[in-house]
Amino acid sequence: MSEAGDVHTLAYTTVSAVMYGLAGYKALAWAAERIPALLLMAIGALAGGAAFTAATPAVYRWLGETSGISDLATLIGYTQVIVCFACLRTLALLWSPRRLPAGKGSKAGNGGRPHRGIGMRGALRRVLPRYGAAVAVMWALFLSADLPTGERPLTFDTAFADRPPVFAFLLVYHAAFGWALWSMVYVCCERLKDVHDPILRGSLRLLVIGCTFIGSYGVCKLIAIFGVVLGSHTLDALSSHVATALSSLGGVITATGWTRAALRTRRQRRRDFYALETLWTTVTQADPGVILHSPPSGSAWEFHTLRRAHEIRDGQLALRPWTSQHIVNAARRLTDEHGLGSPDRDAPEHDALAAAAGIMGALEALRSGRPPGMPCERLPGIDVPPQAERRHLVAVARQLDSPLVARVLAEAEQ
Repeated sequence: MSEAGDVHTLAYTTVSAVMYGLAGYKALAWAAERIPALLLMAIGALAGGAAFTAATPAVYRWLGETSGISDLATLIGYTQVIVCFACLRTLALLWSPRRLPAGKGSKAGNGGRPHRGIGMRGALRRVLPRYGAAVAVMWALFLSADLPTGERPLTFDTAFADRPPVFAFLLVYHAAFGWALWSMVYVCCERLKDVHDPILRGSLRLLVIGCTFIGSYGVCKLIAIFGVVLGSHTLDALSSHVATALSSLGGVITATGWTRAALRTRRQRRRDFYALETLWTTVTQADPGVILHSPPSGSAWEFHTLRRAHEIRDGQLALRPWTSQHIVNAARRLTDEHGLGSPDRDAPEHDALAAAAGIMGALEALRSGRPPGMPCERLPGIDVPPQAERRHLVAVARQLDSPLVARVLAEAEQ
């Protein structure tokens, strides 16, 4: 094997291993949580790994020699790329919020408001027919090209681009994968304007960078292909060396972004779960019946944490008749005086001290059998939006043992 072949074998094998590892991780995550996007990522990563495996020179030659169809690995590899980017296009549709026109649930002149996406079935209805047709056309064009014998693992595109069936085959391939690729880049850039979570922002940035490198692979390939069509092979190296390096680098960056975000999110869920331990134990003293007795598997941290949050909320509601409005008001005054949390009253951390003081005061009242003279009408933080509830409860848990809570309760007792 040539030195260039050795380099490509090492690069493609490395990227394949990364992709297969990502596919396995996402498949396990989907089995635990049944989120459609995780399944799409698993299928896309598996197809991407298969594409790089087929492009590995030794595998490429083996497929052609075994099947008797010259350069069959190109057809298989490019088909797997289309499958991968069909999944990416579906994800782009799922992640793209639609906007209602002005006058339909929004004030006129504000350009509409975000609305729910089209959903998995709607996205698949848009993607599957188009990309299925693209794959069928690619197979028909490739098999009608009547290629000569011999395998060309690194130079297929520039060796046969001057043949009309192959040229059309390559155009369909680049159009299908390029549309999905740049759609994902656009969606990620739009999401970056509104996303403030550092984990998600980091993942989106890496996805944009990885997709840009992969997109540059397509640009280099097309430049070399059109050069061949125009009668020049001077730019062949763009296709056989530069483009392949860009695709390998882009694949690794994209997989790293997805894996990094998944691992950091998992660690954050574990931290949140353990942070809620004390709060959960404290609040459910009022009504142990709110605790569910069907624990899920130990790896389902998202389920664990959501269940804990629901049980904490039920416990808070059970304590509401014993929660003093005076204690809540005193805690809110102290929050404002000390500038605790965000100054925005809608922020998840703002009512953390008031909620913690209210819970501790309610438990004291419950144990003593003396309900407060003025029960709390609306529990602090009870109307936090669902997407901010976990953050709010973690902030409450951290305030339970705060000296400020003890100070509020002492002042209320006096």
